[in-house]
Amino acid sequence: MKLVSKFATTLLLLALMLSVVPASAVQPAQAATAYWAQFVADVTVPDGTTYAPGTAFKKTWRLKNIGTSAWSDVSLIFVSGEKMGAPTSAALPTTVNVGATVDISVDMTAPASGGHYFGYYKLKSASGGEFGIGSNANSTFWVEINVSSSTGTGYDFTAKASDATWSTGAGAFTFPGTDGNANGFALKLDKPKPETGIESTLAGLLLAPNNVNNGYVQGIYPAFKVQSGDRFQATIGCEYNATSCYVAYRLDYQIGSDPVKTFWTFREKYEGWTYGANLDLSSFAGKDVKFILVISAYGSPTGDRALWINPVIARSGGTVATNTPAPTVTGTPPTSTPTKTATPVSSCTNLAQFIADVNVPDGTSFPANTPFLKTWRLKNIGTCSWSNYSLIFDTGEKMGGIDGVIPTTVAPGQTVDVSTNLTAPPTSGTYRGYWKLKSAAGASFGIGTGGTKSFWVEIKVTGSAGPTVTPGPTATPLAGTTYDFSQKVCDASWYSGAGSLPCPGTDGDAKGFVLKVNPSKLENGTYDNRTGLVTFPQNVTNGYIQGIYPAYTVKSGDKFRSLVGCEGTAQCNVTFRLDYSISGSSTIQTMWAFGEKNEGLNGTADVSLESLVGKDIKFILTILSNGSPTGDRALWVAPIIYNSVAYPNP
Repeated sequence: MKLVSKFATTLLLLALMLSVVPASAVQPAQAATAYWAQFVADVTVPDGTTYAPGTAFKKTWRLKNIGTSAWSDVSLIFVSGEKMGAPTSAALPTTVNVGATVDISVDMTAPASGGHYFGYYKLKSASGGEFGIGSNANSTFWVEINVSSSTGTGYDFTAKASDATWSTGAGAFTFPGTDGNANGFALKLDKPKPETGIESTLAGLLLAPNNVNNGYVQGIYPAFKVQSGDRFQATIGCEYNATSCYVAYRLDYQIGSDPVKTFWTFREKYEGWTYGANLDLSSFAGKDVKFILVISAYGSPTGDRALWINPVIARSGGTVATNTPAPTVTGTPPTSTPTKTATPVSSCTNLAQFIADVNVPDGTSFPANTPFLKTWRLKNIGTCSWSNYSLIFDTGEKMGGIDGVIPTTVAPGQTVDVSTNLTAPPTSGTYRGYWKLKSAAGASFGIGTGGTKSFWVEIKVTGSAGPTVTPGPTATPLAGTTYDFSQKVCDASWYSGAGSLPCPGTDGDAKGFVLKVNPSKLENGTYDNRTGLVTFPQNVTNGYIQGIYPAYTVKSGDKFRSLVGCEGTAQCNVTFRLDYSISGSSTIQTMWAFGEKNEGLNGTADVSLESLVGKDIKFILTILSNGSPTGDRALWVAPIIYNSVAYPNP
C-alpha cells in the first residue's frame, strides 16, 4: 500500500504503496464480449471542474476497445443526466481496432444556473447495440462539472512563475532554470506529461530539488489578496518515466513578516497515478498572502522530477475557473446502469480509493496480545455521499476488531480516516485482516476499479506483551492552561511503526521515544524555561511517533498552543501534527500540521478548537519523518490547551 500526506484531509502520511490497480492494467474478466470499452482517462475536464454559467468547453474521454470486434460503426450517445448542450449522438472519428485507444470529444456548454451536474454516456454500434464500460460492458462513463454564478478572477502560478523568487538548498536561481542542473531547477511545460502517461492540455511546472539527500526547491510568489471562497487547485504527480521520483509536495505561506508556515503537504511516489489538490483558502480571506510552492526529496533526490499541473487559485466564475482540474484517477468508477431499453435508475455509485496507511504500515511487528489502533485513509471516488456508512470486517484475521460507523458524511472527492481498535493475536506469525465499507442501505463495497477489493491490515506477532507505561512526574501548569500535554505525557499511549512505546522512553531507542525536558533547547541555541517534549520517530525512513491522550472535553475559548522546532542543533526534517479523535469514534482527523527543518527558527502553533466545543476529544501529538529519521529530535515546547476566554491576555 502507498502512504500519502494531506492537510485536514490531505497532510503527510506513512508507508507508501498503492493498493489499487490502474485501469489501464485491468484485463477482461469474463468471457469474450464483442463490444466492450475500458475507460482510460479524462483527457480534458476532470471530474469536479468549475465553470461560470454558459461557458463553452470541450469534454474528451480516452477509451480502449477491449472487446473482440473493431469499432467501425460506433457512436457516442447521451444516456441520462444533464445534456449540457451536447448532441444526442456523435460518430467516433475513426475505426478503433481491438486493443486500440481513441479520444472521443464533444462540445458542451455549462448550464445557466449554479449547481453540480453530471452527464452520462455510452457507445452504440449499428450492429451490436449499446455498450459501455465495467465488468459487464454496460456501465456509463460521465462528465461532471460544478457551475457557479459568482464573478472574479484567480491566480495562475504557472503564468506568474517568473514573478516568484526561486531557490534550492544550493541557493537562488533565475526562472526558468536549466533542466538537469544538479543545483535544482524549475521549468514551465506547456503540455506536461505525468506518470499516467497522458499528456495534459494544461500548462504546468516541473520542479526538481538540488541533488543532495533531502534536497528541496521552492518558489515564493508575490503577495496575493485572498477572497472568501478562493481555492488552491492543482493536479500533482511525478513526470512520466521518472520512476525513482519520491517527494513531498508542500504549499507554504507567509503573511507579512510572520514566520513561513505550511498549509498543506502531500507525499508522492511514482506509481502511475496523479492526485488533486483542492484546498479552501477562506481562512486567509482579506489577507495579503505570499504562497510558496515547495518540492522536497525523500532521501535521495535521484529522479525527483515533480509536476504541478495547472496550479491556480480558483475564484468561482472567474477566468481561471475553466482550468481547475480535480483529482485524476486512472479508471472511472462503474455506474449502476439498467438494461438497454430502460432509463438508468440511479447515477449514484459507491467506490473507495485507498490513499494511505496512516499508521501500522504492512509488516509492523507487535508483541502478542498488544492492543493497537489501525487507521486507513480512504477517498470517496464514487458519486454517493457516505452518510451513515460503516467500516466492516470482510475476511482473514479479525484481531478482535469490530464494525463501526463512519462518524461524518464524506462527500464525493473527500477523504476520511477510518479506524478500528485491534489486538495482536496471542501466537507468533504474520496476520492479515481484510476490511470493506458498507452503505446505509447495507451494500458492501471497497476499492479497485469495480469496488470489489478489500483493504487490509497486516502485522507480525513476536514475543510477549509490551512494556507497562509508567506515569511521569507532575509539574505546575502554566497560567491559563486547561490541559498540559507535557505534564500528562505518560497518560498518553505512545506508538511508532515498531509498536507501543514506553513512557518516558529511552534516548536513542531505534523504535522511537518520547522524553520530557526542562529547560527546552531551541534551534537558535537558547533555552526556554518551559517544559517540553522531545519526540523521536522510529529510526526508519518516513518513520513516525504519536501519543494518543485521554479524552478531554473542549470548552469555548480553548486553543492548542505550542512552540515547535528541532531540539537545539539537531538537523531534523519532520512534520508536526495535531490530530484528534472524537471519543467513541475510531476516526482520526488532522487539526493542524507544520513542516519543519532546522534553520534556526521555531514555529508557533496557536490553533482554535472552537469547532470541537462540547465534545470529548482524544488529542494526538504526531511527528512524521520526512525521509531519513537521522537527527529527527522534534521538540514541542509547552504544548497546552489554553483558554482564551478565561485568560484573554496571555
